[in-house]
Amino acid sequence: MMIWLIEALIGSALLMLLALLLRRPVARLWGAPFAYALWALPPLRLLLPPLPGWQPFYVPVAQANPQGDMALALMSPADAALYTQPLPAATLQAGGFSQMPDWPSLLLALWAAGALVWLAVQYVRHQRFIGPAVRDGTPLATISGVSVIMSAHVPGPMAAGIWQRRILVPADFLTRYSSAERRMTMLHEAAHHDRLDLLANFVGLLVVAAHWWNPIAHIAWRAFRADQELACDATVLAGSDGDSRAAYGQAVLKSACVATPIAACAMNHKSQLKERIAMMKDRKIGLLPRLLGGLALLGVAGAALAATASGDQSAPVPPVPPAPPAANAGPAAPAAPAAPRPPQVMVFTRMLEGKDAKNSKDVKLKQSSITTVIVKNGEGATVTTSRGDTPAMVLGGMGLDLAASGGAGSTRVMMIRREGPADMAAKADTASKAAEQHLAMVRTDLRARCDKEGISMPADADIAQLATCGMELQKRMRTAMASARTALEKSRDLSEDQRSAALKGLDAAMANLPGQMIIKLQK
Repeated sequence: MMIWLIEALIGSALLMLLALLLRRPVARLWGAPFAYALWALPPLRLLLPPLPGWQPFYVPVAQANPQGDMALALMSPADAALYTQPLPAATLQAGGFSQMPDWPSLLLALWAAGALVWLAVQYVRHQRFIGPAVRDGTPLATISGVSVIMSAHVPGPMAAGIWQRRILVPADFLTRYSSAERRMTMLHEAAHHDRLDLLANFVGLLVVAAHWWNPIAHIAWRAFRADQELACDATVLAGSDGDSRAAYGQAVLKSACVATPIAACAMNHKSQLKERIAMMKDRKIGLLPRLLGGLALLGVAGAALAATASGDQSAPVPPVPPAPPAANAGPAAPAAPAAPRPPQVMVFTRMLEGKDAKNSKDVKLKQSSITTVIVKNGEGATVTTSRGDTPAMVLGGMGLDLAASGGAGSTRVMMIRREGPADMAAKADTASKAAEQHLAMVRTDLRARCDKEGISMPADADIAQLATCGMELQKRMRTAMASARTALEKSRDLSEDQRSAALKGLDAAMANLPGQMIIKLQK
């Protein structure tokens, strides 16, 4: 039951998104009633039972343990099938939770309580609005079982009631609207009752109550009500002339209001005014486009419901009967034994946490880990749990190799915990040690270079002294440049201009030779 409920809520939310995506293109192509019909998909999915033998596209998987950690995910049925074997506590189970705490009961109770509270709030709001309007109103007429009541508590005409059907009109109804406008107003509210729009609103409220925590449902509810009004407009204006359309438009403008009960059908809400006036244009949609639109809508609805349906794997699938032997055929040769399938291996690692007594009690330290390995083959499933070992060590203890077990059908899932301050401090300490090791390697290389140059450096020489070999390299460079200058001055192979230019460049190089070298290393 819990698995079906989760899948039904996920599926109906996906169908709400589909209706939100398709409503405007469908209305432009085939009319507002077709867009309104899309909103039947979410309640149909909530009523759709598990289909026997159907293979769903996803399966809800949950994890919980006594420490309070919990995770939810959607997986393919092939992977989720590995969780059907009995597992130790605090491991993943298909569609279920560990017994401590009883998460399914807690979540189900929270969901049901939220739905009941939301429905109760809507009922109270509706009664506070409709009750005074009916009690203090003046009955005008009863037409085909529908009571018309004039009341000062309503801002505009509206239809209300599923079993006791009513049409509520404002106190100035006879003076605010002309006779033609009053006629179109009554046709509109009567159409809501004839089309069972009030019953559709009640069903929609139940769907939103099931999704009281989901913002998608509340957005979808507003779009559903807007499409409902547009579909009702199309019903009233079907086959009407220009004068009737003009009177209907004036009635819609005069009936614009803001605060209305969520379950009633008001003549018009201010937020829908522009869209409804635009849709009142006389659009001629032929019979063939409507037929094609209906077929397309049925195809989309069937495919969407099938894609989100739940499967009932408890119903056995009848085996395929063996094919009869061919006539005049000899005894069949025994089939070669099939090669054994590689085992399906799933690895789960859960990090345990503790509290540091020396620091704040809220600081959590990673202490150890529990590795659970599930190996499933043709004979069943084997479960091994080990504390503090790596997955490779656990698999090695089971006589399996991690690389060899990673063939077709194998899945590895690693549960990664968040890092606390102690974890970040440990990482910083590791990085500092790595930087010190790198600095030691640099010192070794610089000392080897000085030794190669024949310069002996003291054991406590810092990085700057090693980089310059105790300034010995600069001294040798200055000596070499001085010798070169003397040679240039004595050279007779150069003209005066050439000698002057060479000496000038050499003097500039000697002047730019730094007295010391500063090296900055970043860890």
